[in-house]
Amino acid sequence: MLKADEYKHLAGKFKTPLYVFDQREFLDNYYELLNTFRQIYPKYNISYSYKTNYTPYICALVKAQGGYAEVVSDMEYTLAKKLGYKNEQIVYNGPAKGPALEEHIAKGGINNIDNPSEALRICAFADAHPELNIKTGLRINIDLGRGFTSRFGLEPESEGMELVLKELRARKNIKISGVHCHLSHARDIEAWKKRTEIMLRAADEYIDGVPEYISLGSGMFGRMEPSFKAQFGNNIPDYADYAAVTMAEIKKHYENVKPEDRPVVFTEPGATLVSKYISFISSVRDIKTLHGRTLAVTDGSFYNLGEVSLKKDLPLMLIPEKEDAEVKECDIVGYTCLEYDCIYKNYKGPLDVGSLAVFGNAGGYSIVSKPQFIRPNCPMITYMGNGEAKEIMRAENFEDVFSKFSF
Repeated sequence: MLKADEYKHLAGKFKTPLYVFDQREFLDNYYELLNTFRQIYPKYNISYSYKTNYTPYICALVKAQGGYAEVVSDMEYTLAKKLGYKNEQIVYNGPAKGPALEEHIAKGGINNIDNPSEALRICAFADAHPELNIKTGLRINIDLGRGFTSRFGLEPESEGMELVLKELRARKNIKISGVHCHLSHARDIEAWKKRTEIMLRAADEYIDGVPEYISLGSGMFGRMEPSFKAQFGNNIPDYADYAAVTMAEIKKHYENVKPEDRPVVFTEPGATLVSKYISFISSVRDIKTLHGRTLAVTDGSFYNLGEVSLKKDLPLMLIPEKEDAEVKECDIVGYTCLEYDCIYKNYKGPLDVGSLAVFGNAGGYSIVSKPQFIRPNCPMITYMGNGEAKEIMRAENFEDVFSKFSF
């Protein structure tokens, strides 16, 4: 997070509510992840998850560093193309791909099949275009044995997988080029070790020769403020820990393959890269007490912060108007008419009407998930330091919300 005087300056210039993207720290984190993995496995690259935060400025920043685009819809695919991505640097995932899929694979884009219907769709396209050489990957459904069954991908050794393999292999102009997985709620080292083992087995079984790529998906802990990190327990892995159980194993697996012929290995970070580097500045509009419960009402909401704000206490910096401002205990709540719009519970410390409440770790699944509910979304600026900032997303307005309706 920035310093208090920096937030005060930005709030005075751009008003609240306001998102602040810390470009300097974002890039520092990006290169720590990239270089840590490449020290062990040089053919590693980042494929940035657009669904986590598709702010074009941030996506273009990733592109400028040589990162790939990981998309799960035609909307995100179109954004990547508008930013100048070539298809071979776009990874199209997801269970319900749109009409752009055929264009993408026809131009050599990376695609990972989620289900048998998608495989049959690709086969039909290949049959209709025998002049094309089409490549596609497989999304592998991974069971970690933890009582949770993912709804995504193809289960190894299943009827669905056998059907997909049979149909793809029956077409001479289709090549299975890679394997992919994506797991939720599995950030620990053992989960990353196991997924790597399973993906290497899948690559050996389903691909003829050396795969062009292996994608390990996402779900790594990234950098966090100490107060936020403490809420996830002890022994939080860092990038070096993850690299040791993934890149080292893949390097060993392909040790008899020339380095230049080894597969590219992707991870698909979203929150790992961006969450910590967007803050949200809101203003306290009122403080009141109801039946012994003190409430500080702000011009932000949990929608601005993402679902994580309902599960964890986000890093919070309170910048009061008056030096002697103080509350014994209060809940900080949002502007919506929802009872559960409580964005910080049991706050104690400096607080008065006019205070700035700055929430950290607001970059993941916030802007992309904010509905046009009660209020349109607020602007975002990028901050480069020394007071230098520029708007990278304007505030939404009435027309943005209602121009699509008939009056």
